[in-house]
Amino acid sequence: MVCGVLAIQLLSSSIWFEVRFAQVLEAPARLAASRTAGLIERGCEAAAALPAPAGYEVRCLTGEPFAEVGDKRGRRRIELLLSQALAYELGREPVIKLLEARLTDDQGNPLVWRSLFGLDTARAHIRFAVPQADGRWLEVDGHEQQGWSGESALALIADYVLRVYVLRILAVLGICWLAVRLCLRPLQRLSEAARGLGNDLEQAPLPLSGPLEVREAAHTFNVMQQRLIAMMREQAYFLAAVSHDLRTPLTRMRLRIERLDDAVQRERLIDNIAQMNAMIAQVLDFQHAAEPGMAEPVDIRRMLARLCGELATAHEPLPITGSAWLIRGNPVLLERCLQNLLENALRYACDVSVRLSEVDEGVSIVIEDRGPGIDQALLGSITDPFVRGDASRNQRSGGYGLGLSIAKRIVSSHGGELVLGNRQGGGLTVTVCLPK
Repeated sequence: MVCGVLAIQLLSSSIWFEVRFAQVLEAPARLAASRTAGLIERGCEAAAALPAPAGYEVRCLTGEPFAEVGDKRGRRRIELLLSQALAYELGREPVIKLLEARLTDDQGNPLVWRSLFGLDTARAHIRFAVPQADGRWLEVDGHEQQGWSGESALALIADYVLRVYVLRILAVLGICWLAVRLCLRPLQRLSEAARGLGNDLEQAPLPLSGPLEVREAAHTFNVMQQRLIAMMREQAYFLAAVSHDLRTPLTRMRLRIERLDDAVQRERLIDNIAQMNAMIAQVLDFQHAAEPGMAEPVDIRRMLARLCGELATAHEPLPITGSAWLIRGNPVLLERCLQNLLENALRYACDVSVRLSEVDEGVSIVIEDRGPGIDQALLGSITDPFVRGDASRNQRSGGYGLGLSIAKRIVSSHGGELVLGNRQGGGLTVTVCLPK
C-alpha cells in the first residue's frame, strides 16, 4: 500500500510540476506589466527618452520582432496574462506580442524543475513588444525575481516531503492497520473457537460475519463442529449399546457357570467374566469422562482430604500440604480423576504425598511418590488409551491402560492440564492444573 501510494504521489507530483511551472511566472509577468504600463502609455519616442525601471530595457523597433521558438502553449498563457495585467493598468486592452519568457539563474542559464523547489536563485526573463500607431514596435525586455519563497531550499523540501509524503504514508499505514484488524477479527474468533473446541464441543457456533472468505470459513467450521458432535454422540450411543448387549450374555454365562461341578474351572471362568465386566465399565468411564456435565463450586482441599482418609493406611498415611481456593467443575468426575491418580500411585509406589498450591491460573495439585517411575520413552504416550507401562509400573497390575487416560480426559474437559514426569532419585510426579 505504501509503495502504491508513493507511486501515485509521484505521478500526481508530475502533474503538479507542470501546473506549477505554468504559474511560476505569474508574479513576474504582473510586475512587468505594472512597471512598464506608464512607458507603454507614453508611446515609443517618450518611452525611449525616459529612464527605464531597474532591470528593464525599452527599445523602439522599426519592424515586427520575431518570437522565440519554444512552448507555444506556455507562451500563449503568459501572453494572455500580460494582456490582462496591462489592460488593468492602462484601462484598455492593448495588443501585445510575447517574444520570450523563461527562468534563468544569475548567470542567465535556463532553469526548469530546480527553480520550482528553490534550489537556485531564479529570475524571470520576460520580453514582449507592443505595436504603435506609426507602425513601429515598442519592445520591453526585463528581469524580475521569481515569485516563490524566501525560505531556504532545505526548509521548503523538508516541509513538502513531510506534509505530502510522510503524513500520507502514516495515514495509509493507520488505515491499513485498522482495515486489517477489522478483517482479521473474525479470523481471531475462528482461532479461539478452534482452540476451545477440544474443551467444549457443544460451544456456540461462530457468527457469520466479515469478508466473504471469512464467512465461508466460519460456515465450514460450524458444519465441522456439528459433524463432530454427531460423530461423538453416535460413538457414545454405540459404546453404550454394545456394553449393554455384552453384559446380557455375560450374565447368562455366569449363571450357567455356577452350575459347573469343577470348582477350579468355575472360579477361573467367573474371574474372566469379572475382568470383562471391569473392562466394559472402564470403557464407559472413559467415554463419560469427556462430558463435564453441570459445574458447581468444588472444594479440592476437602475432596482430597476425604479421599486420602479413605485410602490411607498405616504404611501410607498420604499427607496433604498446602491450600487451594474453590474451582468450578463436576465433583463426581473430579473425584474419580483424583482417586484414579492416588490409587495408581499406591499400587505401584510408596511414600505418596499430595501438595496443593494456588497459582495465577487456578489450582495446582501435585502427587509425588517413590517408585520405579515411567520409562522416559513412554512419558509422552502413557496417558493414551490402552497404553500400559508394563516395564516399570505395571508389574502387578490387572489394568487395561485406561486409568490415566480417564484422568487426563476429565482434567481436559475442565479446561486443565495433566503432566507426568519422573522425580529426581526415583519415583513419579503427577501435576494436575485446574482453572479457577
